[in-house]
Amino acid sequence: MHILDELDSALRELLSHDNRPIVIFSSAWPFFRAIGHANTEVTEELLHVVINAVGKRSMLMPTFSGGYQNGLCDLDSAPSSTGVLSEAFRRKHGNVRTLSAFFSFSVRGPAINEVSDLMPIDAWGDGSIYHWMEHQNVRFLMLGTDPTHCSYLHRVEWLLRDVIPYRYVKAFDGTLRRDGKDIQCHEQLFVRCLKPEAENDFTVLKGLLDSAGMVSTAVQGVPLALYDVQHVLRSVLPAMKRDPLLAVVNKDDFKGF
Repeated sequence: MHILDELDSALRELLSHDNRPIVIFSSAWPFFRAIGHANTEVTEELLHVVINAVGKRSMLMPTFSGGYQNGLCDLDSAPSSTGVLSEAFRRKHGNVRTLSAFFSFSVRGPAINEVSDLMPIDAWGDGSIYHWMEHQNVRFLMLGTDPTHCSYLHRVEWLLRDVIPYRYVKAFDGTLRRDGKDIQCHEQLFVRCLKPEAENDFTVLKGLLDSAGMVSTAVQGVPLALYDVQHVLRSVLPAMKRDPLLAVVNKDDFKGF
């Protein structure tokens, strides 16, 4: 069976009849290796399979960008830095890109009406798309990438900001352009300190997600995983509260902070 046919079957089994929004983090290269080549047509075929499996549910993919260039972040044209699949999804007619110069998502389905105008002061804080994910208890679908390569985990760092020693709040101001309209934006990120700079390794959290109920499978060796926000809040949040440096490799650099 062709890997895309296997992927379709695996996704439909994973997603089942649960209609919660699906937030997808992906790496297309493992699929390209299995197929034997990579081009725009293959990318579109892969995306077509994913969209069809998601069906009428809301679907979101990260379309992060590099922020402001000369004070402007043009969301209409700035490419996604989070992989070719997310860039192909960004270009889909009818999708809407959320308002952030750094952590935007491309969205299709009913969630568009709920998230398209979110523009919080704190990118991972109250009123953010990550806050919305909690209220919806969204499910994270990981395609071809480690299950901990999920930006919602940064929301956990924000929730624990009073004890996290390796990040600080930094403000950015500029203009967002979406649908040809300019919007003034003040956005605060929880960024890494540079002296010392933390080396994060979130893969150490995989066991916690497994124990909380994450479902993992593979198609022709390409990993897939599915878990929801509550799995993170029940497992990762208390673990990092006990040890704020749990996902930091260079722990010794932060002793005494």
